[in-house]
Amino acid sequence: MPTSAGLGAMFKRLTGFAPTNSAPKAPPPPTVEWLLAHREQRRAQTVGETPLACLYRMYEYLILDHNTGIRTEIEWFFNHPGWAVASIPDPKDPDPARYAVLSVIPQFMVTAFNRLIEKGLPRGSPGIIMGDEAEEELKSRPIVLEELPSWVANVPRLAETLIIPDADGSPLDKQNCSPQFLSMNIVVRQPHTLFV
Repeated sequence: MPTSAGLGAMFKRLTGFAPTNSAPKAPPPPTVEWLLAHREQRRAQTVGETPLACLYRMYEYLILDHNTGIRTEIEWFFNHPGWAVASIPDPKDPDPARYAVLSVIPQFMVTAFNRLIEKGLPRGSPGIIMGDEAEEELKSRPIVLEELPSWVANVPRLAETLIIPDADGSPLDKQNCSPQFLSMNIVVRQPHTLFV
């Protein structure tokens, strides 16, 4: 059996590249300012199939005021039962505005997920539930409610108010915005995050 050094030499000979122990570094996610300036784009720029990549896509869709996108990402996360909301790693994002937005989004996830879990639809449920037997099996599962990641409580509130206008570019007054985001000094419309 070849050694790891032998496999590395073979890889370099075949590809012309030396193997590395780390994945290539992805570009940083777009800033709030960049997203607001490019709102005609309705696709998130962040790629990857990890809880953190999914959280960053939710952030992008929120800034873009693309409710279908954010709700789809929340539902996609829900359908990965191995991804506990409390286990989303701290992104330690260097951009204060982006970090503040990221810290609020898990509140909406917990609300949406626990609403379904309390109604008897646990994470990992099949897309179609057929028959009383399948329904009883779901009801017999233990109720495991989602919780917030611990890091969200340590994210500093923004010193200056961040205003995220709606898709038409109209700023919102504080009476029509999300109280969860307002607690972080962010004025944005309440996102529609409930599904099913």
